Amino acid sequence: MTDQTTAAMSRAEKDRVRGTAESTAPVILSVRDVSVEYKTQYGWMKAVNNATMDIRRGEAIALIGESGSGKSTLGFALLRMLVRAARVSTGEAIFTDREGKSYDLFKMSDKEFREFRWAKCAMTFQAAQNVLNPVMRISNTFYETAAAHGWTDKNAVKAKTLDLFRKVQLDPNRVFDAYPFELSGGMRQRVSIALSLLLDPELLILDEPTTALDIITQRAIIDVVKSLREQLDFTMIFVSHDLSLAAELADRVATMYAGEIVEYGPVRDVFYRPEHPYTVGLLNAVPPIVGEEFTPLVAIPGATPNLLNIPSGCPFHPRCPWATEICSTVNPGLRDIGGTHIVACHNSDKVTRDQEVWEGMEATSAAG
Repeated sequence: MTDQTTAAMSRAEKDRVRGTAESTAPVILSVRDVSVEYKTQYGWMKAVNNATMDIRRGEAIALIGESGSGKSTLGFALLRMLVRAARVSTGEAIFTDREGKSYDLFKMSDKEFREFRWAKCAMTFQAAQNVLNPVMRISNTFYETAAAHGWTDKNAVKAKTLDLFRKVQLDPNRVFDAYPFELSGGMRQRVSIALSLLLDPELLILDEPTTALDIITQRAIIDVVKSLREQLDFTMIFVSHDLSLAAELADRVATMYAGEIVEYGPVRDVFYRPEHPYTVGLLNAVPPIVGEEFTPLVAIPGATPNLLNIPSGCPFHPRCPWATEICSTVNPGLRDIGGTHIVACHNSDKVTRDQEVWEGMEATSAAG
């Protein structure tokens, strides 16, 4: 059997299980009851509340939700890059590398974590201009990053950097000795992605990497990310409020609301059979990309809660059309509803039934 045939079979197998509950790969990152708080003049504000999820090796996980839901904060917490006014107040995050060695991310010393960060787990940020030193050539940024992790062979660093530039569809001769201000926004973002992959990390966190870019450049960046995953086979956490990008890139989706993960499961289950009212609301607020008729968008009623005064019980209950009395007093917590699909909702069964009724009525109407 040729290497090309093996690679093709591997890709076919990945496509078959993508977005389903069939993955049996080992867990690379286990997050348990992680809470993050920010110190304000009014007290400690909980931005992430008891986040729990398992991420399997080779998967792409999308964290979705409105601005302020805690998506980026969770990503920064995992890489211990929170601002001084923030702290991880509870929980643990265990990373297991290819050799089976485990790392307790919140208990490692600063020195240990500096060696871990970028070598095992790296991050691509929302605004590349905040990552690249404006008065330093791109080449020196890559040399210094490599040197900080003990890589002193400049020729090897240059060869690796030029190869990464080709992989992210940049002209190495144009970019290597350029200054950041000489590059477009899309080019800087690709440089940032290449930099995050310099030390071959096993887990890459992308924090809304396309938000500040025009739609054509966004498409190019997404194509680059998909190509890189195919070539380098890294695990990915993709932070976004764009559900269409999440649907395209992710194997599993975690919906966050008011700092909590309220639904987590295979992308096909979460997007085609959502069981949390907030996920339903997000999907109803997105224009459909198929079909000939325009479907009116439905906004989620109300506003996101003040994180200093989160509602009792389920935090979404003041905005939820399915809310009952228990929702205002008891937080449902995450529960397994089949396979690897979990949801935090007292009335998820009713949410599903109502959607099935609507779909049936629409089908009958269309047939008539």
